[in-house]
Amino acid sequence: MKPTKEIIGLRVISISDGTQVGVVKDVVLSQQGKSLNFVIIDQPSDYFGAKVISFENILGIGEFAMTIPNPDVIQDVAQNNEVQQLLKQDIRVIGTKVLTKKGQLIGEVKEIVINEDTGHIASCRFESEGRVQEVNAERIITLGKELLIVEAEPVLGDYETLETEEPTLTIQDLAQDLVAMEETPEEQSYNSLEGSDKQEDLVVQEVISESIKTVGEEELGFNLFEQRQLQYFIGKKVDKDIILDNGDLLSAGEYISPEMVTHIKTRSTLMEVTSHLQKN
Repeated sequence: MKPTKEIIGLRVISISDGTQVGVVKDVVLSQQGKSLNFVIIDQPSDYFGAKVISFENILGIGEFAMTIPNPDVIQDVAQNNEVQQLLKQDIRVIGTKVLTKKGQLIGEVKEIVINEDTGHIASCRFESEGRVQEVNAERIITLGKELLIVEAEPVLGDYETLETEEPTLTIQDLAQDLVAMEETPEEQSYNSLEGSDKQEDLVVQEVISESIKTVGEEELGFNLFEQRQLQYFIGKKVDKDIILDNGDLLSAGEYISPEMVTHIKTRSTLMEVTSHLQKN
């Protein structure tokens, strides 16, 4: 059994050639199956691109690494409808309130434990009045977006320590990632259209930073993966007209500007843009 905190951060190793092909950045859960269906990874050559691996393609999850047969099992989010639907459902579990079937609010989920052989959720650990308790999957009725509903109040577990502080993405972290990002030919073309001298580059960076701040303030529900995906859109194009959340039109073939990113405030719009990004 593995807590998700021990899965996130693992190296992803391809057995076919013995190379590291990425790092696990997040997990995608299924509400219906009460299971881990995908892991989100980053790849050094495409850091801001959304890549996933289906659990069925994972050979093993160990202390040092997650193993896969070959790099071919890595998929694009934009090309996988199943993972898009799961991301829209936004089932995170960690951070949700725990409610008994009789309506008693008994705590907040701090960790999910996964059966690494089957991918199913084995249990959830939650904190109540400073004490850590665990509820087995058999007693979980519903994995909701805001609530974890259980049969009855669980028994106190023997967990003396629990990391209650989860890693958070700061505006500075995102800004540093953006500075480090290598531009694609499309992005270079986009910048040249705007007139990319040094002073204008600084202005663009300021707008990007403000975009991150605005997104963080207006849509606090966006997770780390989603915030990075928003920044990945900058300089890209879509293959169909899309209405943004402020009513503006993002036309097919139009470069996505930092300002446009600030107008993507719901997950439905984020996923629509993701689904219709033009390939480089």
